[in-house]
Amino acid sequence: MAFARGTFAVTHPGDSAWDEGLREYFAYRDLGMVAPTGGALRAHVIRPNGPCPGPGDLHYHKLDFQMVYVLKGWARVWFEGVGEVRFEEGSCMYQQPGIHHRVLEYSDDYTVIEITSPADFETVTVAP
Repeated sequence: MAFARGTFAVTHPGDSAWDEGLREYFAYRDLGMVAPTGGALRAHVIRPNGPCPGPGDLHYHKLDFQMVYVLKGWARVWFEGVGEVRFEEGSCMYQQPGIHHRVLEYSDDYTVIEITSPADFETVTVAP
């Protein structure tokens, strides 16, 4: 993967607002990596909008790379072929492309950094 030469980017907490994103029960703060990488990467901070509404839908992502690092709190997520995994502060996960998964539960303070490639990708809900 090659990025544009001479590209530099920095963001500060006040540079972007918390917005809606892929999941309606989470808020997303973009970290400004999409433009400098020509859409090759997205990095954002994700936190809950409120209490966990219960297990989410079974789905997968059509992308090349996904990494999540837990800053605060915890979450339980089910992965196809792996089973249930509990993530806690300091946990780091590489999620292989196309793996079916479902968020089961998370704490009110669950906060992560997620990095994806490409920046924009499709999420597919798996019919029950």
